[in-house]
Amino acid sequence: MKKLLIKRAGMKKSIIIMLVSMMTLVFLFTSDGRAEWKYGIGTGLFLLNIEGDMGVHTNAAGSVDIPVDLDSSDIKDLMETAYGFGGYATDGTWMIRGSFAYMDLEGTSVRALPAGSSLIATLGFTATGAELTVGYPVYSDQAFTVSVDGGLRYTKHELSTAITITGNPSQFRELDNSWIDVLLGSTLSVPLADAWTWNTSANAGFGGSEGTYLGSTGVTWNFYKNWSGTLYYKYTAVEFEEGGRGTPGWYLYDVDESGLGITILYNF
Repeated sequence: MKKLLIKRAGMKKSIIIMLVSMMTLVFLFTSDGRAEWKYGIGTGLFLLNIEGDMGVHTNAAGSVDIPVDLDSSDIKDLMETAYGFGGYATDGTWMIRGSFAYMDLEGTSVRALPAGSSLIATLGFTATGAELTVGYPVYSDQAFTVSVDGGLRYTKHELSTAITITGNPSQFRELDNSWIDVLLGSTLSVPLADAWTWNTSANAGFGGSEGTYLGSTGVTWNFYKNWSGTLYYKYTAVEFEEGGRGTPGWYLYDVDESGLGITILYNF
């Protein structure tokens, strides 16, 4: 119960920080009364797939790599909690975007080791992410608009493990790692019809991670008055390593995250 309360307190703190950051940035940009700003806020559903490697250090087996290959149905089975929201502010030139996401997974993995032994790992994995970007158009005509984007992405991973190796007592570990990447990328917007727009964006992030690369493409439909929906595909390659292999605090997250998503926004 104590751990649950601590986790919820940390989650609430992350949400508050994200909201304050978003409101501060929006206020700084929209304080010019001469500009007419428009806003949007909403949420959605994302069918996440994860493939790659995670790694932790154990006293009995040293540094252990754990292969991860989870499709959206596996994620659903492991999911304890997940939610997110996002929004934007624009004056027709500048585009400010912000998003927040939280996911809590729990599951068990079994891996064969040399000499016929096996490793059983019960993992609890919590991921918190927040992103703020500012975009500015560098080219625009009737056919399309190209914008340059810059911003920050915050990521936090909380990992709890219970590892049992045949013939050895169980080991329990808790790791907490967070990092911030500076983002640089671009967005291509193509109007398809009066109520339809195709958007494609890509960015690279460096600083806290060894490198994070994101690409997404989707179609937005303004289907009713102030409401719009976007169907999109997103791919993210993440590589983060804390400490060195063989050290007690070693943690590796080297995965590809991808999937289809849909968002619904209220625009005002």
